[in-house]
Amino acid sequence: VFVDEDDVGTYTIKAADDPRTLNKTLYLRQPENIMSQMEMVEIWENLIGKRLEKTSISEEEFLASKK
Repeated sequence: VFVDEDDVGTYTIKAADDPRTLNKTLYLRQPENIMSQMEMVEIWENLIGKRLEKTSISEEEFLASKK
């Protein structure tokens, strides 16, 4: 899920001025326009008019690469 920087800034300012958020954790989650990385890649492929080479790895392979 990707959130626009302008949206984060707007919510941050609103939260700072709202007494209900004092000493609270605020989670930002868009109600719509949520895309996976694969959906974003597909949009990009359509824009550039060609298919990009993609490589998939398992969750275990990904986590092992982070150690």
